[in-house]
Amino acid sequence: MATISEQVQTTTLPDLTKTATQVTTVQVTPEVAAPKPQTRPTPKLENPYTDDVAFARILEQYLPAEVKSRVDGEMSGLAQFAISKEAMDWVADTERSPPQVQHWDSWGEKKDELVTSQGWKNCWRWGKTERLAALPSLTNDYEGYARIIQVLKLHLFSPASATSNFHLILSDGVGTLLLAHLKDNKLDDATRALFQYAYDRLSSTDPDKGWTSGLWMTERAGGSDLTPTETTATYSPLGPDDDAKDADGFPLGPWVLNGLKWFSTSTEGSMAVAVARTPNGLSAFYVPMRRAVTVNGVAGVELNGVRIRRLKNKMGTKGLPTGELELNGMRGYLIGREGKGINEIGVVLNITRIHLAMVSVGYAARGLSIARSFARVRKVARGTRLSSVPLHMKTLAKAHVAYRAHLALCTFVAALLSKTEQQTTPLIDLVPSNPQDAGALLRLLGSVAKATATMDCVEVLKTSMESLGGVGYLENDEMGMNVARVFRDCTAILIGEGTTDVIATDVVKVLKGPIGAYVAQAYGRWVESALPKKEPLAPEAAIITQQWTELQTAISSNSIEFITRNGREIMTRVAKLTSGILLLADAARDDNTVAIEVARRWIQPPTLLGGSSVEEELLLDQEIVFGDQPKWLGLP
Repeated sequence: MATISEQVQTTTLPDLTKTATQVTTVQVTPEVAAPKPQTRPTPKLENPYTDDVAFARILEQYLPAEVKSRVDGEMSGLAQFAISKEAMDWVADTERSPPQVQHWDSWGEKKDELVTSQGWKNCWRWGKTERLAALPSLTNDYEGYARIIQVLKLHLFSPASATSNFHLILSDGVGTLLLAHLKDNKLDDATRALFQYAYDRLSSTDPDKGWTSGLWMTERAGGSDLTPTETTATYSPLGPDDDAKDADGFPLGPWVLNGLKWFSTSTEGSMAVAVARTPNGLSAFYVPMRRAVTVNGVAGVELNGVRIRRLKNKMGTKGLPTGELELNGMRGYLIGREGKGINEIGVVLNITRIHLAMVSVGYAARGLSIARSFARVRKVARGTRLSSVPLHMKTLAKAHVAYRAHLALCTFVAALLSKTEQQTTPLIDLVPSNPQDAGALLRLLGSVAKATATMDCVEVLKTSMESLGGVGYLENDEMGMNVARVFRDCTAILIGEGTTDVIATDVVKVLKGPIGAYVAQAYGRWVESALPKKEPLAPEAAIITQQWTELQTAISSNSIEFITRNGREIMTRVAKLTSGILLLADAARDDNTVAIEVARRWIQPPTLLGGSSVEEELLLDQEIVFGDQPKWLGLP
């Protein structure tokens, strides 16, 4: 038998010495046809505003029908653009072209110019027009529901934001701080004019006028601990003949800052809030990024006594410029009182932590959306779709339960914030009517939500990556399906604005500190009023009640040192209790079978071999993951 190589096409050349009629006939052996490559159906992302069952229930629960009808178009359009090719191309451009610093111009002059990609700029401009940092505009339209709508829009925007969401979050936090001081009658006229101008720019919906603010805290010696801050601020007002101004025409401030900031976000911002040490302790300062300058009769701007030493090379948040900044004679204004800088920074962090918690939930939502789209079309043994494989669906259902729990927690925290800011707006019964109780819960749960939501959402994203197999681990250019990118960006939130241990320590200080007794009482009143006790939710309600009693005993009967050592466990218990109550309250609204099952799985302790039959549990898992849509079968 001839070998494969012998079966190759052959041609016999004619003998030119013979006549034409004697030419040998050419013999051709047919080629062996190559097998056709097997193609797979391509997963397709659905509009998260209509595909995410949990998101739809949250909207129905927290927004009156009239408000929801007005915001529907705005949110649906945002969600659709967040999965569009145009938005994903912006993200891809950001990933390919990370920010860089150009230290010198063509003539050898120092300039320290930060260059970011066009894709990143487009994402930031998009976020500005979506009013993600424009609370005044949202409040004009939606009054006391503005904060809830803001964080839910952030949820939809973040996976497609190319990390520009972090700048918008910070601008909102700093804007909240400036607004608090604008309400102070003791603020002098010059500072008031400056703060008002900055606030209007930070909260603007016009990207051509809008600002970004930095928050400069971290130094080499301290990390998350600001106590060892080495940057100094010296009171040294300008002379009567010195008319130095910032880039917007305001006089430069009377304080001079010198030092090094090790991790600085929003390096290219128009302003920053910086922490520095004065003779009276740590203080907060408003510092403009640039100042006016005239060179050879030509007016221009230069950096205001700050130099970008270098940018950080990070695992994630590649598009976010994070740099080391050297402050050398940077002029600024004191915010509040000397020695009260920690309190001022706390105002910013109370806002940014709430936003970051919802960002992590939004990242988890994108990972789960990708996992759902893959499960709908991917076929395995004997042509079975992953959406019908019991173990696969059980794994995805567990991740969806965690997602729904933290979506509920973060939305509730946003509602608490809304109650403290807009006390006259009637919110749902879950939110305490007493503003003091709402404020106490907010102080506790804002930090709890940021730390615990991020921890669990990172795990959800790991599950989403794994559910795709090797494709989930790839850094591909199809950014809509790139779970690895979203995972990298989400892990940054574990550290940003306080690591998990730092926040757990803060939670313990709230529970064991001067306001601890009132916080515990307010939380107890909320548990009593918010916890549904009707059947079939009674067993889960009993578990919640028992766990709350155990937590109270643990906190009251142990020292702060002992509780701090177990801070993560305490914080996790608070999160589990709160989100459990919220899931039960959601289920009690309409006795929805799936909502009841979600609450039950979140609250009940896990069993080794739970469930009744494989078929019944598979159907429940499918409904938790996909809702009651026929799409879980892969049908149109």
